[in-house]
Amino acid sequence: MANTTVETTPTVGETIHNHHQEILDTFTGYVTAIVDGEANANPGGLVSFLKSDLLPHAQGEEAHLYPAMDPLIKAHGSAVATMMIDHEYITGYIDKIEAATAALNSATPADQPALRTTLQHLCLQLEAVLVAHLDKEERVYIPLFEKYVPVEDQESILGGMHEAYDEAPTGELLLDVRVISPRDRHELIFATYASLLPNETFILVNDHDPKPLYYQFSAEHPGQFTWDYLEKGPEIWRVRIGTRETPAQ
Repeated sequence: MANTTVETTPTVGETIHNHHQEILDTFTGYVTAIVDGEANANPGGLVSFLKSDLLPHAQGEEAHLYPAMDPLIKAHGSAVATMMIDHEYITGYIDKIEAATAALNSATPADQPALRTTLQHLCLQLEAVLVAHLDKEERVYIPLFEKYVPVEDQESILGGMHEAYDEAPTGELLLDVRVISPRDRHELIFATYASLLPNETFILVNDHDPKPLYYQFSAEHPGQFTWDYLEKGPEIWRVRIGTRETPAQ
């Protein structure tokens, strides 16, 4: 009996997701060509796409999807969930900007232009997220906060926010090599390790298990380094790598 392929109709959620991806892919294509100064850059085409596709999409969501979601969020969700997702993106961009900066500082002259372009893209992306995020807080959250939260509670909350600065990371270097060409990663990682003082560490962020790197460290620096997994996949691996003041026996 011949095998037959059964085609399934996408759910509404899948349809919306697919349209989101189409919008993002098209927008990214236009923007990349413009920012990189490519010969096929088409600002007029971008404007046409934004007005004929992106704006109607946003207007359709406001008119139909959001009114349906409002009572659901009140009953089953969290009103601040989207703001916390913003924070995830802000944190991710900071990690990538730090990694691109570290790579640029140690790059050869031939590699620097591409890394500068990467850094420019990341900074512009973070700026867009940050502007929208802060404006949402100013226009929606802060007025409600000042109107309905007792003043004494406001002061306590503000004090707690200030304490977050005291709990901020101490400046441990974060080396995110996901934005670095695979052929350049090991050289950058070992250069970072070589710059450490005794008992200093840095955190390596990678898109796969860097176990081969561990074996290379073991061969080149036996007993002289520390290696501690902080996160093991499936998409992100984080390893704290450091130097020993006294080589392990």
